[in-house]
Amino acid sequence: MWVSVLFLVVFAALLAMTSLWLWRQQARRTDEPVRHAAPRRTTWRRHANA
Repeated sequence: MWVSVLFLVVFAALLAMTSLWLWRQQARRTDEPVRHAAPRRTTWRRHANA
């Protein structure tokens, strides 16, 4: 029984820490768009259409 209580406490603490971390990440977000992707370029076709 005590092992299950210990697991419950550990997972509840992990859930609380993750929720707090995500809440802080969301509060820190700015209105500017984040540019993670590479710029899009026109791709050249290397094969003939069938």
